[in-house]
Amino acid sequence: MTKISMSQAVEQALEMLGKDGGVVAAETSSTRNLRWANSALTTNGDAQENTLSISAFVPAGDGVANGIASGQIRDADDIAHLVSMAKASAIAGGAAQDAMPLAQGPTHSNFHDQADIGDTNGLRHIGEQLSSVLKSDKAEHFGYAEETLDTSYVGTSSGTRMRFVQSSARFELCAKSSARDKSAWSGQGGNSLLDVDVNSHATAVWRGIEHQSNRLDLEPGQHKVTLTPSAFADLMIYLLWTASAREAHEGRSVFSNPLGGTRIGESLTARKLTVASDPHAQGLLSADHVIQIGSSSMSSSFDTGLPIGRAEVISQGKLNALASSRHAAHESQLPFTPLADNIIVTDDDAHGDLDAVASRMGNGLLITCLWYIREVDPQSLLLTGLTRDGVYVVRNGEIIGSANNFRFNESPVGMLSRISDAGLSVPCLPREWADYFPRAQVCPVTIEGFNLSTRSDAI
Repeated sequence: MTKISMSQAVEQALEMLGKDGGVVAAETSSTRNLRWANSALTTNGDAQENTLSISAFVPAGDGVANGIASGQIRDADDIAHLVSMAKASAIAGGAAQDAMPLAQGPTHSNFHDQADIGDTNGLRHIGEQLSSVLKSDKAEHFGYAEETLDTSYVGTSSGTRMRFVQSSARFELCAKSSARDKSAWSGQGGNSLLDVDVNSHATAVWRGIEHQSNRLDLEPGQHKVTLTPSAFADLMIYLLWTASAREAHEGRSVFSNPLGGTRIGESLTARKLTVASDPHAQGLLSADHVIQIGSSSMSSSFDTGLPIGRAEVISQGKLNALASSRHAAHESQLPFTPLADNIIVTDDDAHGDLDAVASRMGNGLLITCLWYIREVDPQSLLLTGLTRDGVYVVRNGEIIGSANNFRFNESPVGMLSRISDAGLSVPCLPREWADYFPRAQVCPVTIEGFNLSTRSDAI
């Protein structure tokens, strides 16, 4: 922005909202990226974007209506336009079911500081390591590296003034044979590209290409599989996204108790498995207060400014908590549980890395990553999707070749009871949800009877 700072934009929008009040979030997003294809650097980008999002409150009978609007801004006219749109949306929408007294959050002393725009150190780190990898004749290399730095300014009519800086990093490396009949992938997410060891990812994809030289034809069915942290993360993220207290209380989810209420307290697996989110997790840092424009089954504008702590949705194998707004928590008679923007999956009995877990499997399949994941049945959380870029056949603890790809049909909740082994949690990149969820630290697991329903012709 050239004419007004982002913190001033928040203050002006709140003033325009008037006595009815609301929530305003302004964000400066700075993104730098690097792409390569056919073992050559192709493009690099550097972009900055300023966005203002508004939740406008207006009286609606005995309640309060909540309307939202969002867009890029340049000057005060853009702000006024968004405020007008948000108020019109509120009037048209009627009273909000989740309306509560607006939370009183903190006042950050650095609220008026300029946005952080970051530096190029992360991409330079990737580029320097990538140079030797791209020269290798072991495969043709494709990939993408990105760092995003988001500076958020949040203000509410109750006096909350917050400033957060949140960094996201994403690295993906794919190796393909010249005939395009072999393809292997490795990726990593987190807060910084400086944590990425490009050579270790290159070694992983080269090894994958080598294993694919021996192609074995396997039939669909219920197979013993080891899922990489990436593949397991994609399934656990979907579990986390659907762990809504409101939907469970209303009988609309896999976490609903058929006799009424929720399944909280129920054992989902004999493993000492924990699925958590934590805004202060090292390497996965995210905002530690609620920032919400509009409302969903798991969060509410009226909660903006409240603190977010560590939340264990699954703790030691038991369903322990469900995500909620204050209103949903009150309705379901459960603790208020906001979730941070990351996922951590651990197993207390885990030991060894992915290779060790795959070896201990004895005989089975090692699945690199999942793709095109879609929900089939919310009541069981049955998901379907495809394997991709490496399904490896393990015999007597050794990889002996690769198999064809498959379509899978599995519930990430139901399969928890069939986990028979786990390794140590490591930073990873969820292949399917990388655009939305780059902060993940997840363990590799072995699952008995994983349902690979049909063959897929994907590479």
